[in-house]
Amino acid sequence: VVKAVGFENHSGRTYLGPSVKPFMKVIRGAGNNGEDGYEGAHYKNTFCTYSHGSFLPKNPLITDMFLSLALKNKYGDSYELPTLSTKYEDIAKEQALLYLDTEQA
Repeated sequence: VVKAVGFENHSGRTYLGPSVKPFMKVIRGAGNNGEDGYEGAHYKNTFCTYSHGSFLPKNPLITDMFLSLALKNKYGDSYELPTLSTKYEDIAKEQALLYLDTEQA
């Protein structure tokens, strides 16, 4: 399970069609529609999210997933994305998660 942090603020309601999966489960917030507990959409190789701000830098595992999918699509399934340090991105994400945990208390 990968925890992602993001921010969204919209008043729309998004309902996914039968062939579209949600991108993420919402831990805190309303998500796509305030009813089903999910955020964003995933269909084939398309990923959608309402998250604003520095979503990709604060979620390096998701960023790596996107890069890996794109590079495997171009170079074949045997392509391996090189591992890089995500020390500072992990710190930013942990701080955001810590803030959310203290807000819930």
